[in-house]
Amino acid sequence: MLMNLYGIVISAVEEWKLLGSGSGRFDGKTVIITNSAGSIGLATARLLHEENANVVMNDERIDVVRSLEGKLGSRALTTDFDLSKAEAATLLAQKTLDRFKSIDILVCNEGRSDGKAIADITADDWDRVMEKNLTEILHALQGVYRSFRSKQHGTVVLVSSLAARSGCGNMVGYSSSMGGVLGIMKTVSKEWSRWGVTCSAVCPGPIAEGDQGLSHSQRGQFAQTQVELANRNVTAEQVAKVILFLASEEGRPINGQAINLDYGLYIYSF
Repeated sequence: MLMNLYGIVISAVEEWKLLGSGSGRFDGKTVIITNSAGSIGLATARLLHEENANVVMNDERIDVVRSLEGKLGSRALTTDFDLSKAEAATLLAQKTLDRFKSIDILVCNEGRSDGKAIADITADDWDRVMEKNLTEILHALQGVYRSFRSKQHGTVVLVSSLAARSGCGNMVGYSSSMGGVLGIMKTVSKEWSRWGVTCSAVCPGPIAEGDQGLSHSQRGQFAQTQVELANRNVTAEQVAKVILFLASEEGRPINGQAINLDYGLYIYSF
């Protein structure tokens, strides 16, 4: 079932690509990308901008996203709101509306990785991971709620991880929070779809850029297996292209789904 869904999405993405990059599918659309300084966030911002979207990139690592903003120009905006605070999400949404007059798409990129086993993780470690990976998503959703509700339209794409589906040794906080991201996704798709908002998630395996997800030691084990299966690693741009498809009108029938991007790593037995 999962592999069939993955195949359908990838076929649709490839067909969509034949229409040509920069086709303007997101003309007049505005997207907010949280935790956007990661490689997936940056790739998503760049590709959406190429498709004529207005792109708002929020991350406290302001220098990273500001560098991309300088290359993208007037249809890009960099912010560094601390989304662990609920009021910051409201300010982010308002700043977006002030600049671009609408909010159409919310992409929440994955966050903190702990690298701790069950016996070693402390309460403070756990709280920091949950705040970054779950609380900030909750606040971002609350920030766009009124705009989406009033428009009766919108798209949410959450970046989870293969660790949410399979678990991951020595990363209990990360695996648990990524599973929580899928719980949020399913809840949003149930609560908000009745007024025109869709919500799905992508679950990448280890990516070539290596800056998201698994700890260094775990990444080496799983990424090597992924390479053996497909002779290559998933890249941030490949993940971003699936995010773009889910955010497009063609992707709207896909709602409440989590799509693995891992060359079949999920079904491999270690």
